[in-house]
Parts: sequence; C-alpha cells; structure tokens
Amino acid sequence: MGVSLYIAIPIMALLAVVQTAVLPRFAIAGVEPQLLFVVALAWGLARGLEEGVIWAFIAGIWVDLFSLAPVGLSSLAFMAGVAAPLLIRPILPPRRLLVAILLAVLGTLIYLALYVVGLAALGRGFSPGALADLLPILAFHAVLIGPIYLLLDTIARTLQPRRVEF
Repeated sequence: MGVSLYIAIPIMALLAVVQTAVLPRFAIAGVEPQLLFVVALAWGLARGLEEGVIWAFIAGIWVDLFSLAPVGLSSLAFMAGVAAPLLIRPILPPRRLLVAILLAVLGTLIYLALYVVGLAALGRGFSPGALADLLPILAFHAVLIGPIYLLLDTIARTLQPRRVEF
C-alpha cells in the first residue's frame, strides 16, 4: 500500500484541477461527473477496500480545497461512497464490468446522500432542484467507471503483480 499513497496524492491533485478548471466547460445536461470519486472507487475495485478508502480520503480533501464546502465533508462522503460498495462486492457475481457499473451507481447514491445530509447538518443550503441532476450524474458515473476501472486495474497489476504460491 505504501507506493499507492504516494501515487494518489499527485494524481488526485491533478484530477482536482481538471475537475474545477476543465470539466465545468464541458458539462453535459448541466452537470459534470465527480471524477475524483470515480477514480477512487475504481482504484478500490482494483486494489481493495483499504486502498480505495485512502484514495477516497485524499480525493475528498482535494475536492474540499477547491470548493466552498466544509473541509472534511467530501472526504467523509467519498469514503462512505467507496467503502459501502466495496464491502458488498464479494457477494456479487464475478462479472467485473457489470459489477463495477452497479457499484458506481450505488456508491454515487451513498456519497451524494451523505454529502447532502452533511450540508444540511452544517446549516448549508440544499436546493431541491438539484435532485433533477441526480440521474445525469448516475449515468455519467456508470459510463465513466468502465474505462477508468480497466485502466487503473491494468496499472495496478503492472505496479504490483499478485504473488502466485505453489
């Protein structure tokens, strides 16, 4: 896990800049995907619960640094949104891509629900009109998780191949 942490920090920093500076210019249906969350979830799918939660924590800190949200709220929501799907993954069939899409939708719902509850608990406003953006965000994450997961799984296998014991 040690190398993964050192890789996560610059990757998430770069993705945070892309998320805040580039993606808003290419919004589809008025929304843009939460790229850092999808990458953290994909890394967790490729490397396991512990590394996925660490990547989600780092991603959340970067998101909070570039937003007006209270620091730590995104990290908490990201970690829950990554941990819950990864905990139920062992009971799902071994179809990698289909399961990744299902877990991305579930993780996004958990992340957004916790984020909205956290904002409400901290006295921040929530617009009921934001619920209209829920379906496009779920669709974005369902589509993005496939190629991102395949790419990160290939990178993870290259960086640290699994040991084979006889």
